[in-house]
Amino acid sequence: MLKNWSDVYSIGIAEIDEQHRRFFEAAHRLYEGILDREGRAAVVEAISFMRDYANRHFQTEEVFMREHDYPGLKDHLRQHAAFFRCLDELENDLMIFGPSQDLAERALDITQDWLIEHISDEDMLYSLHVKAERSGATPA
Repeated sequence: MLKNWSDVYSIGIAEIDEQHRRFFEAAHRLYEGILDREGRAAVVEAISFMRDYANRHFQTEEVFMREHDYPGLKDHLRQHAAFFRCLDELENDLMIFGPSQDLAERALDITQDWLIEHISDEDMLYSLHVKAERSGATPA
């Protein structure tokens, strides 16, 4: 099911939260583009946009984590790399099989579901680390 951005996904870092909201919008465009069978070129363009946006967003997160000496950075980087591999797989399947309901559902799983889980689990961890650091507490 297509979900909209909600403050429940907020990690409390305004710049990152805004990027996450835009990520949701990109996931919607990709999903709807596949469902509407806009053709391979349009869907490849949506995947390309998603990849470019993810790259910019992940760079922002990674710089932020480095600035705050986040101890989970290495694992976080691996998860970002895994997301790009999923997008590559999605694009390969699009080129082989074309747009379909199955591909749209997989795109939703890869983008939106991954994003929700990643925000709720991984991004929240570094947010808590930063908040603890800012409050003077010893980060976990």
